[in-house]
Amino acid sequence: MDFDLIISGGTIYDGSGSEGFCADIGIAGDRFSAIGDLSDATAARTIDATGMAVAPGFIDPHTHCHSDVAKDILHSDNLLRQGITTVIAGNCGGSGWPVGEHLAKVETLGFKSNYAMLVGHHTIRSIAMEGSESPWPSHEQTVAMQEMVCRGLDEGAIGVTAGYAQRHETFEEIVAITRPAAEAGTIYASHIRSEGNGLLQAVGEAIEVAHETGIAIQISHLKTNGPSNWNKLEIVLAMIEDAVDHGLNVAADRYPYIGWHGGSTNVMTRWCYEEAQKRGGREHLKDTDIIEQFRREVAGLLAGYGGPDKLMFTSLSEPDPEVDGKTVADLMAQWQVEAIDVALEIERRNAEHRIGAVGFTMSEENLKRILAHPLVMVGTDAHLEVFGVRATHPRNYGTYPRVLGKYVREERIMSLGEAVKKMTTMPAERYALRDRGWLRPGYFADAVIFDPATVADTATFANAHQYPVGIPYVLVNGQVAVDNEVTAAEHYGQVLRR
Repeated sequence: MDFDLIISGGTIYDGSGSEGFCADIGIAGDRFSAIGDLSDATAARTIDATGMAVAPGFIDPHTHCHSDVAKDILHSDNLLRQGITTVIAGNCGGSGWPVGEHLAKVETLGFKSNYAMLVGHHTIRSIAMEGSESPWPSHEQTVAMQEMVCRGLDEGAIGVTAGYAQRHETFEEIVAITRPAAEAGTIYASHIRSEGNGLLQAVGEAIEVAHETGIAIQISHLKTNGPSNWNKLEIVLAMIEDAVDHGLNVAADRYPYIGWHGGSTNVMTRWCYEEAQKRGGREHLKDTDIIEQFRREVAGLLAGYGGPDKLMFTSLSEPDPEVDGKTVADLMAQWQVEAIDVALEIERRNAEHRIGAVGFTMSEENLKRILAHPLVMVGTDAHLEVFGVRATHPRNYGTYPRVLGKYVREERIMSLGEAVKKMTTMPAERYALRDRGWLRPGYFADAVIFDPATVADTATFANAHQYPVGIPYVLVNGQVAVDNEVTAAEHYGQVLRR
C-alpha cells in the first residue's frame, strides 16, 4: 500500500485562511504524507469526502479539561465530536499539579484528543500560601510561586494562566508569576479582572503585563458583559490593536454564545452573602434594618444583567421542574413575589441540590464583531461532559459547528477559510504546537471532515447534551477517531509537552 489512509475528493481548507481547493490526501502513520491527485495510489482504507470540506483538526485554546482529569472524566467525546483534536487545559488560573504527574495520568489513561496544559496561578498560589494569615503573598511566597511556574514549564506545561478568582491578587503579583513564562518564551492566558464595569481597566492591565514582561497575552473569552458595557467594545478592540501595532503580542478567544452558564445561582451580590454570614443565615437579609439594602443589591444585580428576564436557572444535580428553565421574572410571576424572595428561595434550594444559572447578558452584535476580528480565535471554555448527566452550557457540544453553521454559512461574518484559520493555525502557532494546525505533508494527521452545507450545533441551553450534525469524520494522529458519526472506543490523543 502507498498509504494507510486516503481522503479522496474533498475540498481542502489547509489553515492558511484561503478558500478551499480540491485534492486527495494521503496519510502514512500519524502524518499527512501527500496532497494532490492520488487516484492511482493505493491505501488500506479510503474515505470518500466528495462534497465535504477537509480541514486540520480544530485546536481549542480554552478548556477546563484539567478539572475533568482530576475527576477521572477523561474519555467523554463531546469535544472530539465537534472536530476538536487538541485541547489546551489549565485556563482561568486552575490546572493540574504537579504538572508532570498530571500529564503522566493523561498519558496512562488515554485521551480522545491531544492534550496540552498551562500552569494555573490559583493552583500554585493556594499551595504556596497554605496556612498564611495574609491574603497577600510575602516575598518568599512569591519566589515559591515563580519556582513552581518554572517547575511546571520544565515538566511540560506550555504557559501560565490566571483568573482573578480572589480579590487580593495585585498587578505586581501577576507580573511576578508571569516573568518565568516570559523568559521561557511561552504564553500567558488571562481571565481578565473584569468583563463588565471594569472591562477597560482589565484589558489595560493585561496589556500592561505584556509591556512589563514581553510575554504573549491571550485574553480568554473576550466579552462585554451587561448592557451598560456593550458600548465599550470599540475601545477594547482599539486597545488590543494599538498594543499589537506597538509590538506587543496580544490576542483573544471567544465562544459563539451570548449566554454564560455559572456553577452557582448568581442571583445575589457578594455583600448579600457576607451580610448573611455575619447575621447567621440568609433569612436575616430581610431584617428591617437591612432589607432595603438587600432589595437594592438584588435589583442592581439584575439591572446589570439587563433585567430579571435575563437570568435563567438550571439544576446541576437533581432536576427541579419548578425552577428549571425559568427566569427570575418567570418565578416572580409564578410565585407572586418580588426579586429578593426569588433570590432567597433559589439559594435555599441551592443548598439542597445545586442550582446553576444562565445569564443572557451579552450582545449578539458584539459577539459577531469579536468572532470576526482578525486577532480573535475560537475557543469553547468547555469541560468534558458525561452525556446527559447534568445541566451544562451548549458550548460543550456545539461551539465549533455553531461557528461554521450559524456565523459562516448563515450570517456570513467571515469566510469558511478564515473560520478554519481561527480554529487551527492561529491557536497552533500562538501556543507553539509543533507540526500541528496545518493540513500539509509532514504535519500530524489531525483532520476534520465536515459538510459546509449542513454542519450545525443542536445543543441548547435547555438541552445541552446534543451532538452536532454534519461532522461525520474526525482523525487524530492518523487514526479515525470518529467514523461516520460513531466515536471509536480507542483513545488516539497524545500529550503535548513544551
